[in-house]
Amino acid sequence: MAKAKIKIIASGKLDKTGLKKIGKSFLLTVGAAVLGWIGNSAGIIDYGSLNEFAITFLPFLVNAGYKWLGKYETV
Repeated sequence: MAKAKIKIIASGKLDKTGLKKIGKSFLLTVGAAVLGWIGNSAGIIDYGSLNEFAITFLPFLVNAGYKWLGKYETV
């Protein structure tokens, strides 16, 4: 059985894969924030006193759902 090669990137540097991951994470965060804002503005969601908590964790929940529902590979 062949061992998987692990590519080590020095600190302070990024490769294309790292930039793509950061870009996807950013888009998911912005998308989650927009969905939360639309839900709150339309009266579908009422955060009440948990507004700051929801703003902090909504992108995480969307990203976790994306990973749970989609396919991904790890090395």
